[in-house]
Amino acid sequence: MKMTFLGCGDGFSVEQGHNSALLAFGGTNLCIDFPESNHGGLHQLGMKLNEVEHIFVTHLHEDHVNGLQKLGLYHRVYPGKTKPRLYVPTGLLSDLWQIMRHGLELTTRGKRSLEDYFDVVCVEDSFEIAGERFELVRTQHVPDMLSYGLLCRPYFYFSGDTRLDEPFLREIAGSVQTIFHECHMQDDQLPSHTSLDELLTLPESMQEKMLLMHYVDDYVQPQARDRFHEGRKLRLAEPLRTYMF
Repeated sequence: MKMTFLGCGDGFSVEQGHNSALLAFGGTNLCIDFPESNHGGLHQLGMKLNEVEHIFVTHLHEDHVNGLQKLGLYHRVYPGKTKPRLYVPTGLLSDLWQIMRHGLELTTRGKRSLEDYFDVVCVEDSFEIAGERFELVRTQHVPDMLSYGLLCRPYFYFSGDTRLDEPFLREIAGSVQTIFHECHMQDDQLPSHTSLDELLTLPESMQEKMLLMHYVDDYVQPQARDRFHEGRKLRLAEPLRTYMF
């Protein structure tokens, strides 16, 4: 299994795309979230939109789902070998269609539904693709908002957008190789995200497993990354870099 970040940026990123990762395994692929900036990332990897086979949605903030409409339309115009399969936590499905329907429902050939564009799979606790099991983890992002991370043992935990949940991280740290965790890097604190200061309080053994994502463009340049890494166990995930498991 390998993971390539199509983007590592936060919701206001310009230079590195919004946060999303493409997994490749078992002759297929899975994209975690699908912001519009994924189109550019896939293009740089030499892939077309109709080569994306599976997508999981962590939550409905626009920087995580605003490319799904384009993806659905592209597959209708230029069909891939399969219709993309969209894994949606059950509680998000209705609202997701309300976000997307204004560009997808009305067509020259009549009304369409989400199922006309995607093979929709509602998920509760877990799902399987090509023999790999992905567990949904409810995260603490915004009060009353449904949001999820993704756990795939023994490979990784992908936090999605979340506040720090230290007890959970301690629970799963020994069962995965890598923890991909979001990090708000600015000096101001955001109650809906995890700060760097919080992550630096974790045991070094956990920090050594962490790759940070969903951060500002200040760290795009290699020199800035090198300065960040000096004296720290934590590392920054990089756009279009592939991580092997």
